[in-house]
Amino acid sequence: METMSAERETRLRLFVTGALAALVMAAFMLLLRSMTETESLIELFGEGIVQTMPISLFEFGLRTFGGAAKPLLVIMIVLGMILVGGGIAQMHTAAASALPFGQRWFRMASLAVGLWMPLAVIALIITAIGSTEPLSNRVLVGLASTILLDVVVFVVGLHLLFPVVRQIIVHPGGQKTPADDIPPDASRRRFISSAIVASLAFVSAGYVGRFANGIRGGAIGGRRDTLSEPITPNDAFYVISKNFVDPSIDESDWELEIDGLVDLPMRLSYVDLLARPFREQLTTLTCISNEIGGDLISNARWTGVRLADLLLEVGVQPGVVDLALYASDGYTESITLENALEPTTMLVYLMNDEPLPEKHGYPARLIVPGKYGIKNVKWLTRIELVAGDFTGYWQQRDWTDEATIQTMSRFDIPAARAILPAGPVDLGGIAFAGDRGIENVELSDDGGETWAPVETLDHVAPLSWTIWRSTWNPSAAGAYSFRVRAIDGEGDVQTSDERAPIPDGATGHHSIDLGIT
Repeated sequence: METMSAERETRLRLFVTGALAALVMAAFMLLLRSMTETESLIELFGEGIVQTMPISLFEFGLRTFGGAAKPLLVIMIVLGMILVGGGIAQMHTAAASALPFGQRWFRMASLAVGLWMPLAVIALIITAIGSTEPLSNRVLVGLASTILLDVVVFVVGLHLLFPVVRQIIVHPGGQKTPADDIPPDASRRRFISSAIVASLAFVSAGYVGRFANGIRGGAIGGRRDTLSEPITPNDAFYVISKNFVDPSIDESDWELEIDGLVDLPMRLSYVDLLARPFREQLTTLTCISNEIGGDLISNARWTGVRLADLLLEVGVQPGVVDLALYASDGYTESITLENALEPTTMLVYLMNDEPLPEKHGYPARLIVPGKYGIKNVKWLTRIELVAGDFTGYWQQRDWTDEATIQTMSRFDIPAARAILPAGPVDLGGIAFAGDRGIENVELSDDGGETWAPVETLDHVAPLSWTIWRSTWNPSAAGAYSFRVRAIDGEGDVQTSDERAPIPDGATGHHSIDLGIT
């Protein structure tokens, strides 16, 4: 019985040791990633999961967790790595502990490589299957560094951590067990080792948390408790991308290549871009993942050059159908030649009179009015003119290729389920129909039975959202159900049919319930 208890205790020590070593390894992965821009095993697994999950599951995660979805995924992956690390350490049995020092740690290193390597290869295969283009050297170098350097960190962590964990988790009564094969350290050495290990564990946990908190790939919308401003400040503009970590690009290294079916291929540097005649344009962007009444919509002033002017210079050859768009983060998309030649389609470098923030596509991105955000490619590096239909990143996952913005309208004020005193009630919000504009906005206070136009419409700009306002005088105390709908510039009334955002964009009326006392 005593032997069984000692064995369980040893396994517990080993599991805790392996778990802490895996946490340190995870932090090292993220540190290496920040220093070298190579993808870590954490990102490979995360990207593989996102790329292969069904659209319905992706939509559920985005709808349920919003901007926290990808940080939560990272935390789950790290927890999985911790469990694997604990399992690897537990394979270091009491029998193995009897081996000489060199053989013992060689065996541990072999176990670590034997388990971490297959996991890394699986992640690579999943990523390769889901990738829209051949794997880059960036991914391959990231995998190699993961296998070689991370495993070394894991094994060294095991060696440093086990004596400390052994001192923390002692046999009942403080007795030494046969598994305690490592001679006790001197007090000073034990204190130094404990301090080093505690520091590593603390820094590791903090770095993993910092990485998860800094992920930009989730859907993050601005907080809404007042009427929307005509122009959204940069720090309040919604953020979404496919990445766990967005690219960081030096403007001196950036270059836009325009090639394919053109007469004169072009390479445009950032300096060249800024030297060209520019124009400004107010344009609202909205994400295809935006829910009815959602926050993934913002408006900004963009400064840049017309894409049509660049195409005129390179000379478009006959037969071009699509412009294939490539970004530095591996994202791919396409727009039709017709969309590209619209005078409002722009390659922009300023956002609200400031250089594009990194998370919004610095140094340059595309603005394509009338199309959801998936077509407004950030971190753009190449435009290829092709003869057929180009299938991009999300289209390979069965999302829409048309991506035309659905007519939407939303309440900003008052808050849903607000209890208000008797008297006039201020109502307000936004309406948007892409490049079709807004003709009118209507309200219903009886759940959609009857409709009446709002009192004030502020058409910010032809390609921007419309801010609407109205004052409602309740006839009596009680509960009321409000709906809002818009009529676009072509006279089409916003549909009441409710449809989820993916794959074509959400439809339906935004509604709020109010109580009047």
